[in-house]
Amino acid sequence: MPCPTAGPGKKYQLTDGTDVQVTTSAANQSRSESVVAVNPKNADNLICASKKFIDPHKYHFTISASFSMDGGQSWTESQPPLQPGWDGMTDPDVTFDAFGNAYLMAEPLKFGTDLVGMGMYVFKTTDGGATWKKPVQLHADSTDDKQWITSDTSATSPHFGAVYAVWAASTPLRFSRSTDHGATWKGVGNSASGTQVFPEFAYAPSIVVGDDGTIHVTWHMPGNSEIRYTRSVDGGNSFSPVIGCVTGMSSIGNSLPNTGGWPHFPNGTFRVFTLVTSCMAAGDRLIVAWADYREGRSRIYFRVATNAGTSWMGPASGEPLLVGYGHPSQHHFHPQLSTTGTSAVGCAFYEFGPKGGSYRIDTMATYSCNDGASYATPTTVTDQAWDPAVNAPWSHGDSQVTFIGEYFGFDGAISSFAVLWTDTRTGVQELFYDGAAVVAVWQIPRPNVTAAEVVQILFGVIGDGGGAILVDGVIIHIGPGDPIIDVLNSFAAIDAAKRIGHPGARTAVESLYRVIASVAEEQARAAIGREAVGQLHARSSETES
Repeated sequence: MPCPTAGPGKKYQLTDGTDVQVTTSAANQSRSESVVAVNPKNADNLICASKKFIDPHKYHFTISASFSMDGGQSWTESQPPLQPGWDGMTDPDVTFDAFGNAYLMAEPLKFGTDLVGMGMYVFKTTDGGATWKKPVQLHADSTDDKQWITSDTSATSPHFGAVYAVWAASTPLRFSRSTDHGATWKGVGNSASGTQVFPEFAYAPSIVVGDDGTIHVTWHMPGNSEIRYTRSVDGGNSFSPVIGCVTGMSSIGNSLPNTGGWPHFPNGTFRVFTLVTSCMAAGDRLIVAWADYREGRSRIYFRVATNAGTSWMGPASGEPLLVGYGHPSQHHFHPQLSTTGTSAVGCAFYEFGPKGGSYRIDTMATYSCNDGASYATPTTVTDQAWDPAVNAPWSHGDSQVTFIGEYFGFDGAISSFAVLWTDTRTGVQELFYDGAAVVAVWQIPRPNVTAAEVVQILFGVIGDGGGAILVDGVIIHIGPGDPIIDVLNSFAAIDAAKRIGHPGARTAVESLYRVIASVAEEQARAAIGREAVGQLHARSSETES
């Protein structure tokens, strides 16, 4: 069910729920740099992870995870175990594969005069995040840092089920992949896991996979005016030459005040710079977004590539995600992109500026129903703005530079977005989640149906237990044995549930969308999907004639 552009008789809105506190921490256990992932096999199961500080003034921390089995209404902490010789861990990222397994990528640390990296590792869970298996080593190098992990969940991909990881921190881009559910890992071609893809340096690369299995990797070197891009069309056996997919952009770190080597906003002490985020839209469209300072304040810019990353659209320097939106005193930064199963593209970001007499942060979210071409006015996700100066760790032990993380959690579910962020409303840096996993794109009015059509539809349902579908104004009867009848009944129930004001109706709608997705998946796997569509068109033609 695609998310179409709003038109006559159609209206869409982004609706957020009540904020849910995910973690409960002591003052020295500040949480930041979070990620969240939704299980594609069970949208009620979510896993999140973040830094969990041990000593905020020394900048010592590990990684902790939490999981939910009720759509984000409640969470249980489940910390991946430190291994012998590890003092801590950093830079978490989480992905689910197509079978409901989840993978947590982490960088172990030794604490000395500063942090010393110990390579790249991946933990796996097969029970929704309740327990974590012993980690698998991907690479061992003290320069390994700034990692990202994703998986190929598209049934149409020739590499369905593969898991991919990339990392770089002003170092050569490194790559690893698993085609056996995380048991073993290798690099490009038959090279060892973590072998460099190119000698060119990269920084905090973002990785996504298209429905056709194409791997897309983008990154931005701090202070540079380019975003770099490469892709693989053969599951990581090879990568295309690197190109500048965005040129002439303005990295925010070049224009901000700098303390101790770290850029930060005026009226703020937390470090901040431009990192790239990316996602896939319908039709194998790649979307790349970043924080840009060309307007004299930080704003979110983006660029879109069609044809699976071969054709880049619009100005070479990108264009504003939200044209004309935002007060000059407010900075927008840390954008996060994702896509729902209904093809709505979402972007969440932080907004920092004067709010209620002091400088605070709100978590914002916007969406696109035209495959990322344009975006709606943002919705404020946070119930209240939070103060980044409260309980803020010192970056690398420097009391003049504080830390709230360089990214936060954002993922797409069936018809909603999951948002997870750092928040200090309790007096401690905690993780908060948008309540009940509801930041959903809703279609408000239902299509107009005449009384005669209602009678005809009801006659079909009552007469033999079947149903009917309206195609271009033509009612097509569906018999009771047709696999599509479950989908029709689900859509009818969704239409009714959306008119119920009680919050519980939203949960019902989410469950019904899962039914539709499950039916669609079963049909696709049985290779019936295309045939069913052909039959539907044939029935439509017969009815019209």
